[in-house]
This record gives sequence, structure tokens and C-alpha cells, in this order.
Amino acid sequence: MDVRQRAVNYLNIKPRTCMQVKKYLSGKGCSDEEILEAVKELEEYHYIDDRRYCRLYFEYGFEKGRGIARIKRELGEKGISRDIIESEYEELAEVPDQFEMALVIGEDMIRGVDMEALEYEERGKLKAKIGRRLMTRGFSPEVAYKVIGALIK
Repeated sequence: MDVRQRAVNYLNIKPRTCMQVKKYLSGKGCSDEEILEAVKELEEYHYIDDRRYCRLYFEYGFEKGRGIARIKRELGEKGISRDIIESEYEELAEVPDQFEMALVIGEDMIRGVDMEALEYEERGKLKAKIGRRLMTRGFSPEVAYKVIGALIK
């Protein structure tokens, strides 16, 4: 199978970054020259477009309840340059309110918990648990502290 055809088949599954396509083709034993030529051609025809991928990934991340920091980190891991990530973030038409997103996650975590019955130590553990969850979801420490303060008095 031709290198371009392998790349197109790989891209037909779902959108990919330039780095992901290069890595895939390299793993299939294609030469560096073939890979560069195929990737260049696919970029010209917009089969590979890191900027478009970045925009779509921001939307996907927000839908999944992820914070900005996590989305940016994941894009970097997928081979998108910091410049592209930042410029696409700046151009986003709508960025969901990070506090509101995090508050929903925190509220889900305390649903059914009798806050009045919690001992001081148990409250501390719950605060830490909420903080860890929000941080792993990509929310800033400031947002996490604000949510914890709003939920646990």
C-alpha cells in the first residue's frame, strides 16, 4: 500500500495532527522522505490541518468538562505547537466559564453528602478530593479554591 493511501486511511478514522500521522507512518516502516512528501501533500489539501484540529479539540474538551490547562497540555502532547495552541485559544468565539464548569463537577461530588454531619477532618478530606479532581480536569488552583469555598463552608 502506498504511503499516501495509508495516511488517508488513518485520517478517515478521525482527524489527526501532523505529528500523529508522521508517527503512524513511521511505525508502518515508511521512509522519512516518503512520510515528509505524503504529509506535505496532505497538508496542502487540508487533510492534515493542525489549526483546525486545535479548534475542534478545544470544543471537544469543553464538552467533556475539561479545563483549559488540560486541553492545552493534551494538544501539546499531540504535537501541536504552543504558538498554534495559544493563537487558536485567543480566536475561540466562546470559552465556557471555568468556574461554572468546575462548580458543576464539585456539586456532583458532594451530591448526597450531609455537610452538617461531617467532622472537621472529613471536611478537609472532601476539600482535598474536590481539589484533586478539579486539578486533574485542568482547572487552575484559583478556580479549584473558589469552588471549594463556594461548596464547603
